[in-house]
Amino acid sequence: MIWSAYMGLPLSLEDVGSVLKLQDQKLKEGKDLIRYFCSPCKPTKSNGGRTRNLPEHDPEKWSLFKSYNKRDVEVEMAIQKRLSKYPVPDFIWDEYHLDQEINDRGIALDMDVVENAITFDERSKTALSETMQDITGVENPNSVMQMKAWLSENGVEAESLGKKDVAKLIDDTDGQVEEALRLRLQLAKSSVKKY
Repeated sequence: MIWSAYMGLPLSLEDVGSVLKLQDQKLKEGKDLIRYFCSPCKPTKSNGGRTRNLPEHDPEKWSLFKSYNKRDVEVEMAIQKRLSKYPVPDFIWDEYHLDQEINDRGIALDMDVVENAITFDERSKTALSETMQDITGVENPNSVMQMKAWLSENGVEAESLGKKDVAKLIDDTDGQVEEALRLRLQLAKSSVKKY
């Protein structure tokens, strides 16, 4: 995949094989076989309550699964042979290996910071909601219908309360309506969800 990406080729084995017009192509029935043998299954009466499908549960599928895996390796070798005249620079491989290390190890997180960020966000949202309720009298300031109704009562018709639409409305309003719309934008911020 790294080699393919470097060469501007598709990132899937099937598509690279197709683009390079390889004689042997990836077998298409692989997804179902992977799902059957490599993912837990739901225990049922008909499967004897098992949570895994093993080779003895379907020898025919197992034989096909082995052929599928063998073909994948053959296709990978054919791609490698075809691309061998265009080696990937070492610095690309170094980046790839670093990426894999990060994926395997993860990254360190300061969980106190994470928990505090979530707590501060909850406090902020509560305060913003209470302020919006005081301004609008709306029971739930997050409710699009309730906010549209309040805006309409205050002479502002809004088709949508998406961020861009609210930002445009702010430019055309003032006073309590403008303040309520600014608070709504602040409430809509989602950056804390990443935590």
